[in-house]
Amino acid sequence: MILNALSSDTLCASLFSNYPEIIRVAAFVASFTFILIILTLIGIFYHRVKHGKMVRLSTLAEGEIIEELNDHLFLFDSVTDIPEADMNAIVGKLTVLKNKNVVFGQSMADVLIHLQTNLTGALDNIISSTFSRLKLRKFTLNRLRSSFWFLRTKGLNEVHEMQDGHSLPIVYKLVNDRNPDVRVAAYTVLIKMKTKYCFDFLSNEKEELSEWHLIVLGDAVTATENADVPDFKNYLTGTNKSLTILSVRLIVAYLQFNAIPKLLLMLDNEDEQLRNQIIIALGKLAADNGEERLIGKYDEETDRNKSAILFSLGQIGSGKSLNFIVEKFLETGDFAIMKSAASAIFAHPGDLKDQILQSLTTVREDHLAMLRSFS
Repeated sequence: MILNALSSDTLCASLFSNYPEIIRVAAFVASFTFILIILTLIGIFYHRVKHGKMVRLSTLAEGEIIEELNDHLFLFDSVTDIPEADMNAIVGKLTVLKNKNVVFGQSMADVLIHLQTNLTGALDNIISSTFSRLKLRKFTLNRLRSSFWFLRTKGLNEVHEMQDGHSLPIVYKLVNDRNPDVRVAAYTVLIKMKTKYCFDFLSNEKEELSEWHLIVLGDAVTATENADVPDFKNYLTGTNKSLTILSVRLIVAYLQFNAIPKLLLMLDNEDEQLRNQIIIALGKLAADNGEERLIGKYDEETDRNKSAILFSLGQIGSGKSLNFIVEKFLETGDFAIMKSAASAIFAHPGDLKDQILQSLTTVREDHLAMLRSFS
């Protein structure tokens, strides 16, 4: 087909030899484009056929592997219940399946990792022991060393799911990966596996991380049971704003009240987003010793932070700021600020709230509507 296309190209050249050069060039480009289109279509067809074959082979492999596991391995309640001779026989049969070809080997690793992720109880130990005896860790290592960032990330997830402590040296190397998604995945693995220096990223990471990255890291910390968390106020003075914000959120998550004085000092920070997070944190920590400081910052703040200040004063709910909240509620025409002020009023204890509401007898219709929306 390619030879025919080339012959056509030669024919085009001879046919257009008597035409102006611009037409000959156009004919050549058209012929070359036609050849590229044909080659592209052939490539697409080949890869679709190959992908379909791989999918069918993977499905077949997974079916055989799961059948073997169900028939022999999952008959036992725990690893200790499996006689050594039976375990060796089962591993031998699974090894034969694994060594059929690369697809069977990768499918074996994928199936066991999937089961480890989704099953609980004694089966965890059975799957982990089988994974180790079959020496499937090499597939995870191949992913960790892949040139594709998404495969490195997948390999990191597998390290955590299988609690593969032997792969931690490679995980430590990946905290210096050029791709931020890989670095965040590496940080997450170190946190979840409770390694010794798992929080070093809070001071070592140089690149600003996305909000999604901060959510992933925050969830990794708070979801790890019995994690040995540090005093997060020690990370508030770093140059990486995103990780300072994460530290503020973790201070709130772990109710580290000793950080309040430092948070109050940081209200003068030049970054509006960081101040916003600190204002929110002070409210969640019920920092009643910071009420005057928040009130003093109100007039010089942005509308977003004014709303945050009013909302935080409501969360503190001591009553000392109630007159200030009512004053800002009545004077503002900004919907977000009015809503935050109304929310702050209703956040106060019942007697204080009722006392204020009874005093608001002559208010504008929009203020009255806002109050009704909270009652």
